[in-house]
Amino acid sequence: MQAAVYFGNRLPEAFAGYPRELTGYPVEHPSACRRQAWATGAPLLLIRTMLGLEPRGNRLTVDAALPAEIGWLEVRGIQGRWGSTDAVARRAGAAATFAHSAALS
Repeated sequence: MQAAVYFGNRLPEAFAGYPRELTGYPVEHPSACRRQAWATGAPLLLIRTMLGLEPRGNRLTVDAALPAEIGWLEVRGIQGRWGSTDAVARRAGAAATFAHSAALS
């Protein structure tokens, strides 16, 4: 997500793989295409996967699995057939706690 600002919020297909310390900014692979839909959707899929978001009927279930490097992740105002809902995951030490609220329309 941080790399998007360097590319006008359009993520390239692939990065060259240089460490941040070497270049100070992300470098796209020389043969990378800029308008790749899967590259643009990848960060959103990652957030959905970490929060364990799954639509089930008129509900959105949350079953988060945060990596150790991420202590907190929150998405508010998720719209769907369940109305509007928030998904929040917080890691306290080694244990994680999850919250979910929904307003059905």
